[in-house]
Amino acid sequence: MDIVNKYLTQYADQLDTKACLIARNAIADSYELLSEHLADGLWLVAADENTWEAAGEQTAAMLDAAGQKWERFEVPMPDEGDPICDDTLIDSYREALRETGAVSGLAVGAGTINDVVKMGCHLEDQPMAVIGTAPSMNGYNSAIAAVLSDGVKTTGPCTAPLVVIADLDVMAEAPYRMIVSGLGDLMSKPVSNSDWRLSARLKGTHHSPEAMEIIEHGARALEGVAEKLPERDRDATKGLVESLMLSGIAMSVAGSSSPASGGEHLISHFIDMTAYAFDQPHDLHGCQVGVGTLTTALLYEKLQALDPATIDIDARVEALPAWDDYEAQLRERFGKLFDAVVKHAKPGYPSPDELRARLTQLVDEWEMVLDEVRSTLRSEQSLEDELRAAEAPVRFAALDVDKDRARRAIAHSKDIRNRYTILHLAWELGVLDEWADEAIEHLYE
Repeated sequence: MDIVNKYLTQYADQLDTKACLIARNAIADSYELLSEHLADGLWLVAADENTWEAAGEQTAAMLDAAGQKWERFEVPMPDEGDPICDDTLIDSYREALRETGAVSGLAVGAGTINDVVKMGCHLEDQPMAVIGTAPSMNGYNSAIAAVLSDGVKTTGPCTAPLVVIADLDVMAEAPYRMIVSGLGDLMSKPVSNSDWRLSARLKGTHHSPEAMEIIEHGARALEGVAEKLPERDRDATKGLVESLMLSGIAMSVAGSSSPASGGEHLISHFIDMTAYAFDQPHDLHGCQVGVGTLTTALLYEKLQALDPATIDIDARVEALPAWDDYEAQLRERFGKLFDAVVKHAKPGYPSPDELRARLTQLVDEWEMVLDEVRSTLRSEQSLEDELRAAEAPVRFAALDVDKDRARRAIAHSKDIRNRYTILHLAWELGVLDEWADEAIEHLYE
């Protein structure tokens, strides 16, 4: 049994996904697995024009050969860019499920289409499966969907696909930017896991050793992969896909996206939300995450170089703005996005007593805290070398994000999620603006 299905079996009582087929010619060989888990009746197959060409026609041929009833839900392509998973598109898919009398959903695509079908079927209480078209992100088998709602990209709980089909010939021939996006998403794990440990230590949030074990297996699946991806090597693609699936399993086992999402994802989400709200450029999520990972890795290096004796706790508590004053800053920073942001920022805003207790604990347990975050951390240079080997973007300019917006992504993204990260700690220490300036000087041009 392969490592992905081993964990699907081991944690079957905690996971929605029951099977994953990662192989060459997987689409042609997938009907038995799909029919075992989806309901008997009409299946509603969602695809856009690109994913239909990549895998939809093969899927239709496979379904027709098996005598399976199906109808196509065509995901509309916008005039510019790619489809976006938002409330409107989810509602359209839900309506199509009802109108066609479909009993199951089948997504043919990657992040957006998978999330639309996941959330639509979840809200309609119907089973679904996915046939992947690109190894671009780790959300195929996760029990969350990323949805653009009120101008902010948020994650919401849903039912994960019962079956994931990853045809390596399809995956390896995806647009290359999507392939390195998947790698960029996974490169965040050493740093996001440090954030997860930091939050557990300083805020007492949940941490799962079981999920960490799965993440470690995912890291091993990536060994030697980066330099072979530009060749569209099938074995390297398999390692990338396995690691992506293991990441999704880890999130489900942990009960949150914390094993795979920390400060680097907040930077990416900030870029996304400002792109949608203010018509500014952005890149694929995982490409942004890769550059965000280099950023937060640099911040961790600065934290490790800090002398705890220089932390003036009284001064930091004294400098903490009252919430009303900080709320006014948020309104000025985020403009029309303020209402969507403030509901995340307020629950995570520390009281003076909370800040004092946390900084006191940090100073008292300095070496213990650093030892914990170092247990998964990698240097910025080692992460950058691996991304460069795969010809992935490693600078904000390569994402078409200008220098001022990149700096704001580092300095302000902590407020868009109530999740404690190195960005939050740097802000509480009063050094986030300084460190953001230094990170931009290294990571822009």
